[in-house]
This record gives sequence, C-alpha cells and structure tokens, in this order.
Amino acid sequence: MDIEAKRKESGEFELEIGPVMFSLPVEVVEALHTLLEQRLNHPSVADDESHQRKLTAYRALASKMIGVDDRIVQKFAPQVAPEQLVTIVRLAEGDGLYNKIVKNLSKQNRRQFEEDYAALDKITEQNACLHMEQLVPLIKSAAQEQKVLHVTSE
Repeated sequence: MDIEAKRKESGEFELEIGPVMFSLPVEVVEALHTLLEQRLNHPSVADDESHQRKLTAYRALASKMIGVDDRIVQKFAPQVAPEQLVTIVRLAEGDGLYNKIVKNLSKQNRRQFEEDYAALDKITEQNACLHMEQLVPLIKSAAQEQKVLHVTSE
C-alpha cells in the first residue's frame, strides 16, 4: 500500500493511505513519527515474547518437515522462494531437513540451494517469522499430502 504525504499551504500535512486521506497538524505528525520510531526500534517486552513464541512454533514446524516423504519434498521445495527454503532449513533442528532437501533436488537446483544456503547465513528473526508466515499454507498442504500418502500406504 502506498502512503503519500504532502504539506498543504495551511501548514498541515495531508497523508494519503490508499483510498483514505488524513489532514493532520504538524504536532500530530511529529507525535506519530515518534511513536513509529519507538515501536520499530524499541519493541515492548510483550512483542518480544510473542515473537519468541512464534519462533519456537516455527522451529517445531520446520523440524516436523524432516519426517515428510521424499515425494512431497520434491514437490514442496521448488514451490518456495530461496529465502523461504533456507529459512525453514535453518530453523529445523540438526541437519536432517538440509540433507532431505539436498537429496530431493535436481543437480542444478541443489547447487543453487547450496549457494543460497551459504549466502543467506544471517537471516534476522523478523525475516524468519515473515518467511515462515508465508510458508504456512504450503506446509499445511504438504502435511495434508503426507496424511493421504500415509493412509494409502497402510
């Protein structure tokens, strides 16, 4: 969503956020800037705790991917962005998911994944949460496929 700010002749600021337009005095804009600065650069304890809970849940989810059938991994891995794939592998416990991914990629994709894995060695916790939030629907789909595969193999 685009946010556009203009200063009107009266001295007020006009903020346009999508289809909504606000006219704000300078003092309000300054207070809003201070609030945003504080929220972005100094998260509260509650935000940090929530963030840590998310990471713990995502680590458990990533580790469960180790048990997924190879056929599902072969379908899953090419569907996700390189950053997302590296993130889920880094969040999983041990080297199990890394080895499973490498084993189930073509030679060219394997080389690319290994390069991405080496290059993306400093993923922030914020980015990890963002990548995992985007991956959850694909992981759910893989889990459903795993259930169907497990039922049909019995």
